[in-house]
Amino acid sequence: MNNRIWLLLLIVYAVLGVYTVRLFQLQVVHYEKYATRSQGNYLRTETVLAPRGRIFDRNGKMIAGNRLTVDLVYSGGEILFKERILRLLGLSELPEVGREPVTLKANVPESLVLTLAELTAGQDNLQLVERLERTYPRPISGPVLGYVLFANKQEVEQQGYDPRELVGRTGLEAALEKYLRGQKGQRVVEKNVRGERVSEQVTKEPVAGQDVYLTLDIELQQVAERVLRESLENVNKGRRKMGLPPESVVKGAIVAVDPRNGEVLAMASSPSFDPALFARYPRTPEDNKKIAAYNSDKSLPTLNRAVTAYAPGSTFKLATSSYFIEKTNVTPGTVFNCSPYIRYGGIRKNWYAGNMGPMTVREAIAQSCNTWYYQAAIAADPYKTVDGIADWANKLGLGRPTGLEIAEDKGFLPTKKWKEETFNEPWYPGQSLSVAIGQDAVEASPVQIARMLVTIVNSGRQPELHLVRKVGGQAVQPRFAKVEGRYWSVLQEGMRKTVTWGTARPILGNLEVPTAGKTGTAENGMSYRKGYGYTHAWYMGYGPAEPGDPRPPLAVVAFFENGGEGFGVALPAVKRVMEAYWKIGEFAPKPPEPETPPTPAPEPAPSNAVR
Repeated sequence: MNNRIWLLLLIVYAVLGVYTVRLFQLQVVHYEKYATRSQGNYLRTETVLAPRGRIFDRNGKMIAGNRLTVDLVYSGGEILFKERILRLLGLSELPEVGREPVTLKANVPESLVLTLAELTAGQDNLQLVERLERTYPRPISGPVLGYVLFANKQEVEQQGYDPRELVGRTGLEAALEKYLRGQKGQRVVEKNVRGERVSEQVTKEPVAGQDVYLTLDIELQQVAERVLRESLENVNKGRRKMGLPPESVVKGAIVAVDPRNGEVLAMASSPSFDPALFARYPRTPEDNKKIAAYNSDKSLPTLNRAVTAYAPGSTFKLATSSYFIEKTNVTPGTVFNCSPYIRYGGIRKNWYAGNMGPMTVREAIAQSCNTWYYQAAIAADPYKTVDGIADWANKLGLGRPTGLEIAEDKGFLPTKKWKEETFNEPWYPGQSLSVAIGQDAVEASPVQIARMLVTIVNSGRQPELHLVRKVGGQAVQPRFAKVEGRYWSVLQEGMRKTVTWGTARPILGNLEVPTAGKTGTAENGMSYRKGYGYTHAWYMGYGPAEPGDPRPPLAVVAFFENGGEGFGVALPAVKRVMEAYWKIGEFAPKPPEPETPPTPAPEPAPSNAVR
């Protein structure tokens, strides 16, 4: 019996010893390991999104901003208070959930947030998640501003984005991404055993993206966009005149620049799109239809035509005029007869059927005389002219980027070497005559034409164009180059004559502010196929063009793809933008209406009562 008692005691002590050793292991040896694991049961680390930087115009008016929204996210399974939650959300049933959680309600109304917070407390499969939504209180042209989308898988895995972060995809939103993107923060959330949030602590503060101030003036920008849309009437007027079908939408661009520093005051592109549509979440079926329509639309509403290269037509004559008088034996005083045509490898016509008489380069610019430029190219040796024009036009700002912060076409300036390498055939001298008037493979964007214009206006002082004025409080300093030349004033005089005597006189001749400029009408593939009404329409102009005028200077380029003649479409558009900038013409301040004196109250009728 004693032996059995001792055996039982031995077993009991052995069991207690095992428990003691195990307890020692858990409480002492592996304390940190299990303490950390235990803590993980009620501590959660969450990402705190940083606000995206805002975008303002030059005067501090907000173009793009943010607002905080709350979404209710469901990850599947049974939930408590199901009927009430569904009723609050206006749903009949819970959706099926796959690998990814489902958003039951995006942009939860503020009035429902507290109620839903109470109902979802302790339910791990229901979460109220904060999200930042991009807003556009004063949207500008969609192709210029661009749009944002949620970060894709590659951006999340390789660039550290959160799936809920917005990323710039096109336009300024994409170009300024490195400034606009903020730095995510972190917070530790404590939950009890029922999953309810007990407390939270931010362990890493989020850093908001930098605010960006553009050079754009929102008021001038809105005028430029409206002028583009309303120019459809002039486009179709030209089509009717030639018996061609009407156009349904304007395709073109307007660029307005401050010649003193290269700041872009307006950049409009048409057709356009609503950038808020891409940032909206959730999207309705109607939203998705609109986005699909944008992507399939042949008029390319997402294309920024201000930075896209096209045949420049006669606006390019300023580059060839400068080349001829600066680099060849053609001088500012050289006279050629502006005949209706010349013969050189066939008949080459002027735009006007009559003889316009003898002209120097000034008159040739003003009347856009094609045959003057043909003769100048022949006199300067057409075998050499093409390479000389390409080199000089490049110095003036064509055939290379302008310095803008957004992506832009390089443009194209043909050379003999290019043709030999591309087509395995020599350059023909007759082609130089076409290049001299801005045809035959020459391509330039509206912003490049604008930079060429301000280079001439500034007598060779060439600013880089820029759209950003200030980033996070740091001002952007203008950058300049110098183009050496002797005859800038000759080109300026020619453009002034365009308005006082030449092709722009009927529209701009009586403008209150003296201006100068150059019309352009460019043949292209469509105009060759469908008719002259499909030429590209151009006008570039600047003012004030007389010394001593106190008004601020402005350079404007208008371009209409397949819009017809520059005189009939682009020239009136530039005039309206100029009027808006200088507040003259239709944009002049309206005089206050005279105050109407108050009508005196009628005197009371005399009383017949006897007192």
